[in-house]
Amino acid sequence: EGFLTDREQRKVWGVGILYVLGFPILILMIVVGALKATTPGENNPNCPAEPNLPWFLLTGGVGITFLLLVRIGLNNLMHCMKNYLKCCHDVAGCFCEFSCNLIYDILVMVMMVMWMITVTWWVFRHKVGPSKLYTVIGRENLDLFRASIGDNDTIHDIQFTDPLSESYCDHLLFMVAFVLLSLGWIVLTGALIVFIADKIFNKIVCCSLCRNITHNKLSETDEEQIRLNPDSNDMSSNYAINL
Repeated sequence: EGFLTDREQRKVWGVGILYVLGFPILILMIVVGALKATTPGENNPNCPAEPNLPWFLLTGGVGITFLLLVRIGLNNLMHCMKNYLKCCHDVAGCFCEFSCNLIYDILVMVMMVMWMITVTWWVFRHKVGPSKLYTVIGRENLDLFRASIGDNDTIHDIQFTDPLSESYCDHLLFMVAFVLLSLGWIVLTGALIVFIADKIFNKIVCCSLCRNITHNKLSETDEEQIRLNPDSNDMSSNYAINL
């Protein structure tokens, strides 16, 4: 097994490497967002260009952290159920762990991608600026896209020097959001690659192995019964010969 399919190889200090990379990003999002946030709906002197930017970081950091912690708890729960509960058959435990984790991972991936796309647009549009967006996308296409998502805000050429201007945003706040979103896409892409390689391919193979293990166990049981009941086999053979 390789790095993408072996869970133990993807651990650092006993923790999955994607969690090691993801949690510091989420913690920084929560801290910066909490320090720069104001009451929702009010003007934010820290970032008049995008007043809700701190709340994007804060809610996203808290929400994704919660989802990842639930994922860790679910994984441990399913692992215990499969390995320690006698009522769970080996194959049933394998399929139960696989299906529950797979469904949860798909839901979390969808929610994270939707959040990342939304917040990336709200942040990166100011970094790129309206003139470049109209040049690359086209004025009509951009206006239709913004109307479809209900975006009626002004797109600014973001600047960090004049706090009295509507295009101003705190340099630390904006660059933390910009850099963390970029890193977030890298981590999310890595998680998606691991998800496809491990869950889709490796776990399918694992389930076939579970079935093979079951067949092997059945064969061993039959052999033990034959060894324990040799007379019955001889009688069966004699009966077949007589017939």
